[in-house]
Amino acid sequence: MTTLNARSANIALITGHVAGMIDLAALPIWVDTLIDGYGYRPALGGALPTSFLLGAVIASLFLSRRFDKVQARTLAPAGYWVAGACLLAVTVVHGFAIHLLLHLVGGMATGAALSVVHGTMGRSDNPHRIFAFAGIGFGLFSLFFLGGVPQLIGVIGPQGFFYAAGGTMLAAAIVTTLLMPQDAVPEKVDLSARFPKAIRFAIGGIMGMALIQGLVFSFLVQVGNARGFGEGRVELVLILLGIVNLFPPALAALLERRLSAIRVSRVGPVVQGTFALLIMLSGSFIGYAIPAIFFAAVLIFTHTFVFGFIARYDPTGSAVSATPAMLMTGSAIAPLLGGALVEIFGFGAIGIFAAIVAFGSYWSFTRAGQLATRSDNARPMTT
Repeated sequence: MTTLNARSANIALITGHVAGMIDLAALPIWVDTLIDGYGYRPALGGALPTSFLLGAVIASLFLSRRFDKVQARTLAPAGYWVAGACLLAVTVVHGFAIHLLLHLVGGMATGAALSVVHGTMGRSDNPHRIFAFAGIGFGLFSLFFLGGVPQLIGVIGPQGFFYAAGGTMLAAAIVTTLLMPQDAVPEKVDLSARFPKAIRFAIGGIMGMALIQGLVFSFLVQVGNARGFGEGRVELVLILLGIVNLFPPALAALLERRLSAIRVSRVGPVVQGTFALLIMLSGSFIGYAIPAIFFAAVLIFTHTFVFGFIARYDPTGSAVSATPAMLMTGSAIAPLLGGALVEIFGFGAIGIFAAIVAFGSYWSFTRAGQLATRSDNARPMTT
């Protein structure tokens, strides 16, 4: 029987995190595949990933307050099996309505599985560290996904994206079926109390950053192609982005006790908003490429500290089990909202809107820090 802090359990949790967070790596290729490969106009192409992410949000919100009743050992693998089947089914059926339904169901299954994975991480000996290791795994995955999937699409067509995404989910299903810990969720957890205000403001801040991430990342390929930078150079940016993503979680693990979570979280939105403006407004390739390469790394690094902060102030694991909802609410809105902004105002509107949201995230994290210093309920982090 796999126990919560065993190495095999960590493998299951890291694998589940990598698969469940696939939107962070896949969104630019996902949206581009639907628009250029399947012929959907930007708003409809954005609506399909939005439905996937919306389904994940719904499932995560539902489960976060029922965390004590969840059979993690069963639900996590079941969610990944269903999600993989839905994504693969997109390759054999046609029509917007059925694609929308498959995205929605697949997203709900992914959100359910990922909520269990994150909630389990939150109850581990060191949530910050396991989440950082999961981020390293995700960085490796991003590198191969962003570098390999465009090549796969070039060889077999747009369905190659869904083969890769569905295969990722099925791999996570196999690993979690074999290794998901038995005691992931304790039998008695009091989830009746509301989250402390510090947690709620931290959640608001990370949701804002996730919205910015989704807005910019969904149209990263589109804006590069529209500016005439060339498909080859845009693909190179994605590969370099994947390489850079290997480092933020490792740095976050090393700097866990040297940097304040709130200070990191306050800097994150400022850097992210600045990068968003540069990506969407720059007319030069260098002005586009440099912030694009480092763009995802900002959220990955910041969120590792925020995850540890939230887990510290909520030892039940309930708050961090809502991590998919925190990240994917913004990501769910982003493709559809971004598509509408592009159609009406152009790509620059995404950058301006992202800067406004970044200011809101900065304020939320500042309030979280102020409230946390007044709280006596924080549990010490385990080394």
